[in-house]
Amino acid sequence: MSLELDYLFHPRSIAVVGASTDPQQQGHSFLKLHLNNGFKGKVYAVNPKAKEILGVTSYSSLLDIPEEVDYVISCIPSGVVPQLIDEASRKGVKVVHLYTARFSETGRQEDAQLEQEVLRRARASGIRVIGPNCMGIYYAREGLVFMDGFPKESGPVAMLSQSGGNAVELISAASTRGVRFSKVISYGNAVDLNEADFLDYLADDPETRVICASIEGTKDGRRLFQVLKRCTGQKPVVIMKAGRTGAGAKAVASHTASLAGSQQVWEAMCRQAGAVLVSSLEEQADALVTLHFLKPTVGVRVGIVGGSGGRSVASADQCEEAGLKVIPLPEDLRKKLRDESPLLGDWVSNPTDTSILGGSSLTVCKVLAMMAEHPDFDILIAHAGESFGLGRPGGVQRVLQTLDSYLAIGRSTAKPMAIILGDSLVENERQRETIVEMRRRCIEAGVATFPTVSRAARALRMFGDYFRHRAEADSFK
Repeated sequence: MSLELDYLFHPRSIAVVGASTDPQQQGHSFLKLHLNNGFKGKVYAVNPKAKEILGVTSYSSLLDIPEEVDYVISCIPSGVVPQLIDEASRKGVKVVHLYTARFSETGRQEDAQLEQEVLRRARASGIRVIGPNCMGIYYAREGLVFMDGFPKESGPVAMLSQSGGNAVELISAASTRGVRFSKVISYGNAVDLNEADFLDYLADDPETRVICASIEGTKDGRRLFQVLKRCTGQKPVVIMKAGRTGAGAKAVASHTASLAGSQQVWEAMCRQAGAVLVSSLEEQADALVTLHFLKPTVGVRVGIVGGSGGRSVASADQCEEAGLKVIPLPEDLRKKLRDESPLLGDWVSNPTDTSILGGSSLTVCKVLAMMAEHPDFDILIAHAGESFGLGRPGGVQRVLQTLDSYLAIGRSTAKPMAIILGDSLVENERQRETIVEMRRRCIEAGVATFPTVSRAARALRMFGDYFRHRAEADSFK
């Protein structure tokens, strides 16, 4: 077990040094967030130019706070951070989160030297540093947060990200689709605690079932590989590597002063360690939704229902292009279709075109239920209705009824099922509200949603590959 960093996530008190009266400043935001988002400990403001901020006393320095302080958030200029570390040492602070930037990421030698001086003083004092140049920790269970609007409920997915912006975007994108997070760490330049430290911790964290990482580079590739291999032996790890191209690598150097490294080396490392490598935030969000909601499978044979004729053709192409197999309907299943509807039994195919079933007793829900029961299908994809259908008389009610039938099948089958909720073509607020309601019902039912078949297919193929590789690795143990 490697939970020695657990105290990072359980401070009894937080001091925002550089707390601001200006709502536009991050020093104001950090103070407000921890006062208003359920943090159960004490929150202190430090600003020598103010006597009170947001209703709490503002102290001239960290040393003026009369009680103990566990955790410091630094929003002050980089040049005075060494002094802050000295004061934190005298105060008995355990952790300093440096939101403060303009250290080694500037590329200037004097700034890199200043960063190393901060590290030297912190290590001499036994203080752990998160950052610099980062957003810090989001841990809903303890009320630690770095952005307004994040879910207040916790979940089984953890994230570590050098980029604060990537962390914010992924939390926002994944949470609207039902993913909830155990712990998120934005760690910036990683002068002290780095990606290997956090992965090592999360591997044993009982609150975490899935891990994702947005990594720009590493200063110790050997250790990262060793930790990553240990981690993937216990839970899935999804990595988005930034700086894959020459231009990206240059951007990485100016962002967090990391060594991006060869893309081929990163691919080989992730493959050997058993991690899932993705290339965009969209792919990462899709991977998290898949791992969070879907039941494990190693199969690639997919059954698809819903959508018009053109959409069905496109769905077949997109699934095959992603590496899934769109198999013909088995003869015994077709016999059931003939028994249900003699006129349509031979016309229905995989994917099932909604338009040919109109007015008959045979519905896409019945076809989906048959696919769910048949052993030849490994995965199910169901369109929850064309967006233009929402505008027809009674369209909303029909779409919601169809969705509820899909969800009942999803709850009863052992097969992974993805629901397609395409909201890019909605025409008015009423339709948007319907899509939101449909997504809510899917989340409550524990069913994964995707905006397109193409994204669902790629995620499902990744999903199957992961569990297949995991099974192969386990067989050699």
